[in-house]
Amino acid sequence: MSDSVRPFTAGSVECLVVPDGTLGYQPESLYSDLPTEDTAAAVNALVDSDGLIPVPYHPVLVRTADGLVLLDAGVGVALAAEVGAQAGRLRAALAAEGVAAEDIGLVVLSHAHADHVGGLTEVDGTERRLLFPNARHVIARAEFDYWTSRQASADHAWMAELARLHLLPVEQAGMLDLVAGELDVAPGIRVIPAPGHTPGHMAVSISAETRQAVFLADAVLGELNFRHPEWTSRMDADRPQAARTRRRLLDAAADDGAMVFGYHLWGPGIVEREAGAYRWSPVG
Repeated sequence: MSDSVRPFTAGSVECLVVPDGTLGYQPESLYSDLPTEDTAAAVNALVDSDGLIPVPYHPVLVRTADGLVLLDAGVGVALAAEVGAQAGRLRAALAAEGVAAEDIGLVVLSHAHADHVGGLTEVDGTERRLLFPNARHVIARAEFDYWTSRQASADHAWMAELARLHLLPVEQAGMLDLVAGELDVAPGIRVIPAPGHTPGHMAVSISAETRQAVFLADAVLGELNFRHPEWTSRMDADRPQAARTRRRLLDAAADDGAMVFGYHLWGPGIVEREAGAYRWSPVG
């Protein structure tokens, strides 16, 4: 496994993984409350010398005829340092491709977990500023409403605080669009409700001509979720719904022959049905 930039295409649309970095996760946090005899062989193959599973953070840059679109915003430098993640590298990865944060015209946020929205803002002196000052930002209304609610503060105080810390300045600047249902947010860029991981989690379809690619975001948390689509995580808000959403998205991708990629996958690939589950074939 490596964490390098990988270009791929959906028709004439170029997509580019822009690595934000990695963080090691406890295996039981990713594949939770499952019999050890069912998981040990597959999970242990992923564990590093520290007993952790290295998980990539992979925002994606989409180059469209109408401008640059960023799918998710990384964890951010400050939070990466706080939690000890080897991450917060999104802006450097963009710069290596000749892209400045000011060049981004649209940021699509799959959901408001901190590793996806922590890179939206930073403190500059005594003020918090937007890192993508020229971009329209899109998130599901259900997602925004949940993370700004008292219920989220009661359920997940730290995560709710971080979500508000980074989302509210964007909203207050008048640059946050709250959406519902399937919707084209730019030519060839369509958001798809994919709840379960969080209440308003979204996937993103990218299409041009007759080719399609699908950003699964956190509907898949790792390659094992293809062989074991029923395995869920403590980080999934509604675990049965997360598993149903995963199968719905993977079935559609298999039917359409779409390339799929995810925030926590090492790269893009093709998915096919196999023995009641799915076969994942990485490309590139």
